[in-house]
Amino acid sequence: MTKRICRALTLAVLAALLSSIISPAWAQESEEKSAKEQNPGDKGKTESGLADSEVNFPQAQGPVELRPARGTRITLKMDGPSRAVYEAIGKQAKISVLFDPDYTPRNISVDIEGVPLQDALKIVAFQSRTFWRPVTSDAIFVAADTQGKRREIEQQVIKTFYFPNLPSPTDLQDVVNSLRTLLDIQRVQQVPTFQSILVRGTPEQMAAAEKLVDDLNRSKEKIGGEYRLEFKISDATEGKKTSKTYTLLTEPLQTGKLRIGSKVPIDFAKTYNDIGKNIDCVIRSESEHAVSLRLTVEVSAVATDERGVAGSAPGNPVIEGVHVETNVTLQLATPTIVSNFQDPVTKHDFQIEVTATRTKSKE
Repeated sequence: MTKRICRALTLAVLAALLSSIISPAWAQESEEKSAKEQNPGDKGKTESGLADSEVNFPQAQGPVELRPARGTRITLKMDGPSRAVYEAIGKQAKISVLFDPDYTPRNISVDIEGVPLQDALKIVAFQSRTFWRPVTSDAIFVAADTQGKRREIEQQVIKTFYFPNLPSPTDLQDVVNSLRTLLDIQRVQQVPTFQSILVRGTPEQMAAAEKLVDDLNRSKEKIGGEYRLEFKISDATEGKKTSKTYTLLTEPLQTGKLRIGSKVPIDFAKTYNDIGKNIDCVIRSESEHAVSLRLTVEVSAVATDERGVAGSAPGNPVIEGVHVETNVTLQLATPTIVSNFQDPVTKHDFQIEVTATRTKSKE
């Protein structure tokens, strides 16, 4: 009996001890589970409070900019190694100056008073034949101004430029050539599908590219909505001159086509060519009182021999003609002669006169 009582007391004590150990942990887990059920929006967050999708995903940043304290002005009169001059300027501006291990200082003379930090650094860089780039907002890195060091160290940025008003892919190539030739930007990639280009260069090159692209886009910006183009084609033959006028309605950056003649079967009648006078035109840019026009003119005819019989290859007629391409600026409502040429087949002299009129203004 006594043994049974002792055994029961022992089990009761052990149960009490286990309950005191397990219950707090179980209660804490229950409270956390209850809190998550009450706040489903917190599901998937880490201990730091960030969602799983927000962890280990660095955001893209723009170019680093040097940002001295507002109102920083540099006054320095000093003769000595360029390294010491840079450090003296850095001390005044409260920025750190780091140097490339390969850089060898040269003696320079500086006398500046009350100039902005950027201008002071430009003066020292010019005299010491160095360049610098910001590492952080309050630190710069200085190296010798050589092509190799610039390629290795200089800051690079990437930007996309859009050209919604360019009429053809060849115009996009002209922009690329301009960036490479004028601004020495070699890393340029065309994206014709989106009428855009991707450019990689230094911040200074990018600023110049933005100015150039802005000017080009502004020159292509639409001012008018629709234009009436009148083509007066004069034919001078043996002292006699006849003229006919043809009208074409078109909008800027769209190709207007005028076909005067007939279709002649070619390649055993599998295809047909437009024979006669063919005119293609594109209004490339506009201003308040003028338009810039790209004009293509083709005059063709079936060649004949001395007897007046059409010449032909086996099964095909021989086509002869002339092809003219020109760019011209037209003053609105002012007739302008854009081309004079002779048809080599008929020996007729042709003259094309164009008059452009804005018929519908942009709302």
